[in-house]
Amino acid sequence: MEEILVNEEGYLQFLEELESVKNKFLDNARSGGEVLKEAVGDGWHDNFAYDEVMREEREIVSKIKNLLEVKKHIKVVKESNSESSIVNINDNVLLLLKYDIDDEEEEVIKLTGKYMPNSDIGEISLNSPLGKVIYKKKIGSKVSYVVNEKKIEVEILKKV
Repeated sequence: MEEILVNEEGYLQFLEELESVKNKFLDNARSGGEVLKEAVGDGWHDNFAYDEVMREEREIVSKIKNLLEVKKHIKVVKESNSESSIVNINDNVLLLLKYDIDDEEEEVIKLTGKYMPNSDIGEISLNSPLGKVIYKKKIGSKVSYVVNEKKIEVEILKKV
């Protein structure tokens, strides 16, 4: 697994997600205990509610394991104010995206260090293919990245 770049806000967001999943595990365990108490007989034979609780528990445990693995690869990066001509975390940048010879568009994105960016408002993660190629590049740079075996050329026009 590659390292995952986040800023302080992104790291705190990740920790909140991990804590939320751990709490979900505890809630599920409590409801499993209640299901067993309310069951007739030995509590688990032909008990579909119990089966569902156990299925959910396996999913939650798997998610916790995945998050703990991700945590090993998180690297917290600091925002720097060194050069205004360099793309940095929390910058809004106007890009020219060239998908093909006759297919290009300008788009404003916000490069974010969040663990889970909000794509509805144009946030792009440092860890996305686009985020990786523009992070710490100079305004005016031309870079490219590949998605689904398709090369996309990018020109960093300006900060907005």
